[in-house]
Amino acid sequence: MQRVKPKMNRSQAFALLFLILVVIGLGVWMIRGLFNQKPATAVTASKLPCPYSETIRPFGENVLYYDGMSIHCMSGTGSVRWSFQIGADADYACTDDTIVAWVGSTVFILDENGQSSYNDHLGETIQFARVGEQYIAAVVGEESNPRLLVKDHTGAHMDEESDAYKNLILLDVGFYGSSGQYMWTLALDVFGTASNTILNTFEVGKMNTGEVSLGDSITYDVVYENSLLRVINTRQMRTFNDRGREDTAASVLVYGWYHLHSEIPERGNALMLFAPTSQTESMYDLRELRLISGSTDKRYSLPDTCIGATVWNRNVFAVSQTTLYRAGQNDSRFATYELPVDGKATQLMGTLTNGKAILACGDEVYVITLPLGLNAEKK
Repeated sequence: MQRVKPKMNRSQAFALLFLILVVIGLGVWMIRGLFNQKPATAVTASKLPCPYSETIRPFGENVLYYDGMSIHCMSGTGSVRWSFQIGADADYACTDDTIVAWVGSTVFILDENGQSSYNDHLGETIQFARVGEQYIAAVVGEESNPRLLVKDHTGAHMDEESDAYKNLILLDVGFYGSSGQYMWTLALDVFGTASNTILNTFEVGKMNTGEVSLGDSITYDVVYENSLLRVINTRQMRTFNDRGREDTAASVLVYGWYHLHSEIPERGNALMLFAPTSQTESMYDLRELRLISGSTDKRYSLPDTCIGATVWNRNVFAVSQTTLYRAGQNDSRFATYELPVDGKATQLMGTLTNGKAILACGDEVYVITLPLGLNAEKK
């Protein structure tokens, strides 16, 4: 006798059809998710185990802090990676992976792990020092008659210059070139009939490649981009090649604007962020921004008064007391993100290489993430 299979009733059939449709929909959603993954857009924050200090600086993906006796290296999540004692009344400068510190007449060179490759007395009081990919530069001696000493990271003597700076005050030094083989200096002549800033360029260990009088406008920053030096003063951004020869056609008028920060990619034009000078004096009160990149010169109006701004991954970020704002180069408006911190933000202190920023909230310091746009790709 043949057994007859019981038939499903109408409600059972609808339930089975609904279950099949749910499974199919879930499968389609998962497949689309695999091929259209979006970067996280939420802002997260980690509190650092140190109080606010002007000695806090970005160090690659980490943060450095000098407590008056030792330099401490902290990760972006707040853990202390290493500490190095250098003594009281010290100062330091750094790249993303090397530190030069000085106290009195003694200089220290530290790597990214806090190991010292060199320390020694230079014989004269160190005014300041700078570090590049291969070398360090230390400015020693009297303020108006300084000597410039250049050493490699093991302390080997590479170069020295004093004649070029007689009756001058050295303002700043930097290294540039594909491997940091060139050096620029800014010096101020205050003994002439009018103040004058002088730009010198050198090939380390070989020769002075150029000397240019920049005039009485205050020169305050130099950016190296695509084999070019962008020398920024209170009136204009002038352009020089690596030998110190000026391209006058590439000059950009920046009168009334102050350079805040630049992002320099491995390829393509740098993104140089400016704000009105009147809004950056003393406490920041930013309401406008200007982004210069190659032939592009774009202005932004901020949704709220902000205490700082930066550029990362070809996006402009600005911070108010409670909110982070983000806009891409082609965006017409800012996306907004609530800051997950206690208290109100008071200062944006720098940007790490992995898309995080150092934020002060009174005496407390946080590292916050900088969100990508919904269709952005991390460089």
